Amino acid sequence: MDDDGLRRTALDQHGLVTNRQVFDAGGTDAVIAHRVRRGQWHRIRRGVLVVGAAPSTWDQQVMAACLAGGAGHLAADRTAARLWTVVSRSGRIQLLTEGTSPTTVRGVTTRRTRSLPAVDRTVVRGIPVTSLARTLVDASIGQEPAVVVTWVDDATRRLGLNLVDLRSCIARLAAPGRRRPTALVTALAQLDPSFTPGQSALEDRALHALRRAGLPAPVLQHPVRRPNGRMAYIDIAYPEVGLAIELDGWEHHGTRAAFDQDRARANDLTVLGWRVLRFTWTMSDRDLVRTVSAALAPYLR
Repeated sequence: MDDDGLRRTALDQHGLVTNRQVFDAGGTDAVIAHRVRRGQWHRIRRGVLVVGAAPSTWDQQVMAACLAGGAGHLAADRTAARLWTVVSRSGRIQLLTEGTSPTTVRGVTTRRTRSLPAVDRTVVRGIPVTSLARTLVDASIGQEPAVVVTWVDDATRRLGLNLVDLRSCIARLAAPGRRRPTALVTALAQLDPSFTPGQSALEDRALHALRRAGLPAPVLQHPVRRPNGRMAYIDIAYPEVGLAIELDGWEHHGTRAAFDQDRARANDLTVLGWRVLRFTWTMSDRDLVRTVSAALAPYLR
């Protein structure tokens, strides 16, 4: 058996090796059992062994959980935030994996995601972990915006967080049915008023909110001819009742010229008899649903 190779592997894994790595080095179940009996190795998790007298640390516990989960499992959520030193306490170890059903690891919370591209994966202190941006997106769920503001500010100054990467991550993960990082979006809006996660993501979120509330399906990009003869396309419309919902994303409305054009367009729609409602990313789904429901109420009776 390649003991030197196993020791090198253990050094890279906080003193740990897996049964599979022992087998790949030429070992057997009998070898593992023998060394465990002699106290040379000991089991830390099912299929994971501590080699020699490696000290027990929190990092080792997280690494052991990742190894027990198997390929594709990585530290995530608040566990990842602690690895990145964004928080000092983390509670129960949390893992993330993509696609298939996660492996059950005793005492560990394992979550499955449909989206875990390479850009969202990295290694910190030898432990597979979500990227800094993905960590902030996931760990911010359920937090207060005031807390998340301090995380983002600290990560930007001390860890070199790129806000462009963070915005891209939010937009990439915006999908119907996925937990929405409302606190993080609010925090970014406070730190940078120009922030929005993107028009398509905003549209998806608005449509999902309307559908979840049981409201009638609207028409997307409804064409209307303006008094000057030009065409306008309403983001979300209920043409039969003359209701227009405009989604104000910074990338389309963030300059003075665009701001003025937008108001002129809204005025034209009003002259044509449309009622115009405006929705931005920092407004809540509840506000959108409440306002649209009130506007549609006379026609839904």
